[in-house]
Amino acid sequence: MNSLLKMLKERLSACLHCGSLEVERAGMCVPCHEVLNHYPHQRRRRQEWLRALYSWNPGESDLLSALVLSLKGRHNKQGWQHFAQMMVQQHVPDLPAGRRLHFVPAPSKSGAEDHASLFARALAAHMGGVYFPCLRKATSGKQRRADRGERALIAMELVEKNTELSKNSTDILWIFVDDVLTTGSTARAARLALGSPPHFEVWVLAERGLSCGASTDMLQNPHA
Repeated sequence: MNSLLKMLKERLSACLHCGSLEVERAGMCVPCHEVLNHYPHQRRRRQEWLRALYSWNPGESDLLSALVLSLKGRHNKQGWQHFAQMMVQQHVPDLPAGRRLHFVPAPSKSGAEDHASLFARALAAHMGGVYFPCLRKATSGKQRRADRGERALIAMELVEKNTELSKNSTDILWIFVDDVLTTGSTARAARLALGSPPHFEVWVLAERGLSCGASTDMLQNPHA
């Protein structure tokens, strides 16, 4: 029965939250989509490097939790196109002029394209930037022997074809793209793998509550 209901829901494109068949945007009906306006991102004083659409506190918003879950993987291209357009509308006026934009997706464990890739591709298309999938999960022996704390800091590396990457180009704004920011450890690992470029930002759908720790502090300091 559950499998049948799931199949019918997929075929009828029901709203991912309330089940309405009047789906309009990103897998949701208009009323549910408007509920998202209650969760705008609240920029923290020291997070000029972070751009997000929503502040997400799991347990407080079933709708936003359902949205994050539904956008996982590689099957919701339309949804990511929609949120990329929203991101551009909100943040383009704040971008510094005269810099090339390189959108770097968070790499998946398997190396296949997933939600971060869809989001980064859509952002690059809307912004006239470069989609630049230059990172992968680290697989070196050093990575396997590292303790849990060290793994959070050295989790990524450049793919071979980008080993000669010009990491310190002052005219490039490197934008690391993912669905959710929690502690910032993934974004920090990406920044380190890119060589700690002078201009680096993180763009995500949502910042999860309780984001804290050394990773977010070191993202703030370009020389950390």
